[in-house]
Amino acid sequence: MRLRTGTELRKVFDYICPFDSKGGPKPSDGQRTLLASNANLPLEIQLKAFVMASAQGAGSPQIVQISYSSAMITGNLAGKIELLAGVGTSLHGRPTAVGARRAAEMLSWFAEDFGTHCVFLALDHFTAPKFNLADWQESRGGSGLNQAVAKAVVDEAVEAMKPVFGAEAEVSKEEFAAFVNFLQSDTYGEYRRDFLGAVEAARPAWAMIDTGNLPIVLNFATSREIAGTVRGDFDNRDVMIECELSATGSSGDEEAYERLSERELQGFIERTVLFAAFAGADGIAYEIGMKHAAKQGEKHEPDIAKLKETQRALMLELGRYIPFAQHGGTGAANLARGLVGKNNINTQYLVDGANFLADHVEACLEGIRAGEKKVCGTGLYNGMVVPEAERCVAKLKEAGTYGLAPELLEVIGPAGTVTARSATEYVAEA
Repeated sequence: MRLRTGTELRKVFDYICPFDSKGGPKPSDGQRTLLASNANLPLEIQLKAFVMASAQGAGSPQIVQISYSSAMITGNLAGKIELLAGVGTSLHGRPTAVGARRAAEMLSWFAEDFGTHCVFLALDHFTAPKFNLADWQESRGGSGLNQAVAKAVVDEAVEAMKPVFGAEAEVSKEEFAAFVNFLQSDTYGEYRRDFLGAVEAARPAWAMIDTGNLPIVLNFATSREIAGTVRGDFDNRDVMIECELSATGSSGDEEAYERLSERELQGFIERTVLFAAFAGADGIAYEIGMKHAAKQGEKHEPDIAKLKETQRALMLELGRYIPFAQHGGTGAANLARGLVGKNNINTQYLVDGANFLADHVEACLEGIRAGEKKVCGTGLYNGMVVPEAERCVAKLKEAGTYGLAPELLEVIGPAGTVTARSATEYVAEA
């Protein structure tokens, strides 16, 4: 089985769009969300669990995600070998590219094993380097953008933002120079090549440019520059690109989420529409009150009003459906089915697997210490698959897409066979 494409994923999102052509809501029983499950190491445990869940019953659609850090770790050995061989500058030879491609291959193997027809690969949280104004006062040169291009990229963002952002789009000479220095640097160049290499090697259906923590002008500039490179230089118009206007916080953050007044909400909507249009976003993320890595029992109420009005405006203003990607889905008090296009779950799977492992170790500690093969063997790892697959099924049901695969296959058609080159071929080619 092949993994499904970004073009096919667009068709699925258009089919489950929560609004009709005039922006009115569809009936509540037709509101659906796609589950996006993050795969962490060991990949063979979580990938197997997710595909098993999608294969249950009539079959369910699912986006399976590999993060920047997971791709880096998975491809690290090959990446080091390539760097030592002097070809590490190749996009396909980068650790993130090799790791993402390996994840794609493994996911396609499981899809074939279980006969699933509606699985999509995504790249999640390719997080941009941190920016601190004090750190970028002097040019370091480097392998990022050349100076003329970097200046043009920042200028273009400022000019586009002025009519809507007003004073927020004003950049001092010091800030402008720092932004240009950042874009020219090896730091930005490495990040940019990591993302582009992973997209090229793995050919995901969805890929996230995570720049929400950058200053807003730099966020506009980098989101458009990277998305434009994927579309232009690499002629990849298949992958759905997610851009992040503002980052989701993390559990334990002291800063509380504040809901907007009606006037503030209208201003936010105007900014979001401009950002999505300027960056060329196919999916979008912004704050609605969630937190990453929520602990057990920690729940956050989604800002439904903000989500509903913003998503509706995006569709009406841009003439196409821009699904909202909910980060921090583990801690959502409830899923705003439909309004959330893509619900990311990561922490809950890690907790389920780790708790199985903890229970096993607690029950078998004496045998483990004594070196008994039975309690130290494959059952220890195979057992982790079960609770994670069960959780995945529960999340598919929560999203309203459990058993929806046959209906979606009428929209996107049957899956074909795998024809892409292997990670080994990519590395050799590099």
